[in-house]
This record gives sequence, C-alpha cells and structure tokens, in this order.
Amino acid sequence: MMRMKYIVLLIIGFMIAGISAQAKSKKEKKYVAYIMPYFKSKSEKLHLAYSYDARNWTALNNNEPVFDAKARLRDPFVNRVNGKFHMVHTKGWDHPTIYHWESDDMINWKGGAIDVVDASMKRAWAPEFFYCEKEKLFYVYWASVKNGHNVMCYLKTKDWKNITKDQSALYFDIGTSSIDLTIVKYNEMYYGFYKAAMTEDKLGNRLYVSPTLDPNDPAFTFGKNGYGKEVLPNQSKPTEGPEVVKLIGEDKWLIYGDPFGSALEAWETTDFKTFTKIKVTTPKDSKHCSFIPVTAKELKKLKKAYGSSND
Repeated sequence: MMRMKYIVLLIIGFMIAGISAQAKSKKEKKYVAYIMPYFKSKSEKLHLAYSYDARNWTALNNNEPVFDAKARLRDPFVNRVNGKFHMVHTKGWDHPTIYHWESDDMINWKGGAIDVVDASMKRAWAPEFFYCEKEKLFYVYWASVKNGHNVMCYLKTKDWKNITKDQSALYFDIGTSSIDLTIVKYNEMYYGFYKAAMTEDKLGNRLYVSPTLDPNDPAFTFGKNGYGKEVLPNQSKPTEGPEVVKLIGEDKWLIYGDPFGSALEAWETTDFKTFTKIKVTTPKDSKHCSFIPVTAKELKKLKKAYGSSND
C-alpha cells in the first residue's frame, strides 16, 4: 500500500513538473526576437537594436538615439517585470544619481532621477536590478566610491517610489574596484558577472555565484571569494559591462562583454560552467548593452516607430 502511495505521489510530481515546463515553454513561445538597449560614447542617449538570434544585430533608427533622458545617459539596463518595461541607467560620469523609467512599449517612458547615495560617494555607476519573485521586491545595485575605491551598493524597493539615500547599503566590497554587476538566476543559484579591479589590472569580467541575493544572509557569497572566477576564455582585456541573455525556447545563454576600444564580444553556455566564445555582429560604436525578449507585435511597433536599415 505504501509503495502504491509513493508511486502515485511520484506520478503527480512528474505531472506538476510537466505542466510547469509547458507553461514556461508557452510563455517563451510568444517571444520571437530580442531588443538590445545600448548607448554610444558620442551621443550618451538610448539606442535600440533588434535580432532574431541574439547574435546578429540591426540598429533601429539608423543607429541614432530613440530616447533623450535630458541627461547624459550611459549603461542602460532594461528588463520586463510584471508586464512593464523598466529601465535604469547612469547619469553622466560622477553623480550620486541613477535614473529609473517605466514603459509599456519601450517608446514612451515615464520616470526620472533618484539620488541613491551621498555626494561623498561620488557616483552611482551602471545600475541594474533583479526582481525577486519570492520577496516581490526589486534588488537595485550599482557602483559607488567607498574606502577609496568602487564598491557595489544596493537597495530594495517594491515600486520605485519614495526611495531615499538612507535606504542604500553596501552590497559587497572586494578591497579594490568592482563595477558593472549583472545577475542571472539558474538552477536556484544566482550568477553575478562583474568587472573586477582597476582598468590597468586587466582582470576583465569575472563571476561570483551565490545561493541568495540578500547580503544579510550568511549564505551570501558575492564578493567573498577574492575576485571570483575567470570563466570567459579569450576575453579581450581591459573589458567591462558584462550582460546575459537567455535564448528563447532554449536552455542556452549568451554572455556579452564590452572591451575597451573594440566591438562587443560574446560567449555561450548551457550550464554556467563551460563557456565558448562565439562570433557576433553589433551596431557600430555600441557600448554597455542589455537585452530583452519581445513579441512580434512589440517588435513591429518598434520598427514602425523607428525603422531600421533592413526595412
């Protein structure tokens, strides 16, 4: 009897897992392409490109800006949370401010500046966020100056409202500069790629792994293992701006990097253990990109608004 009960429970478990996998698959099937937000050093405004394979990119609007934040926009990061596009970016060079914007279509944006640290911390570089489904909170993180070098800071917010500087705290400090953190979740672990140390040290983009996002949890390990692991082979150095894109309908991810003085480069992985460098083509002068999957309807609307060199 107990054996039969165990078999029934096992079958139910497989059925639930199958339903969950099907739901995930259906959700991904609606996406047909990718959008790459990026900036260019000369314009420091939002640019967009699209791709059907996340490897070969075509600039929208003839590689001209598609949005002016009325500030020097650098390092744009866009992700979709609960049906809404959220964008954060750096303001110019040394400002203790990040910008946050919301949009339904990546054409019309509402938002503005948020002071996240005291002026004594000089800057808030390359902000990004990870939405924690369990906590129903955004973890927002960026690089500011403390102890004479760049450290990773963070705050948590439910709705991006009423954010004050006293909500910010240290995320991790490796004893030397760390910037450009980006986080992806895989198999219940968090993989954090970031640029380690000073430019002249040429350590490039490296990887930390942690079972939790919360630095107050004893299990948190970002910043705890020296510089982390160098996992990207044949990486141009110096380089920065790591970003990750999951391929639609595949258990495969691409990790992009932004070398100093040359075009973006990328690697692919299926397990975050083995990484293979691949060839990619990106818009001229594109820097510090991010990625978002889109539906055919969303892409059509963007192409209608901005056009592309392939139209």
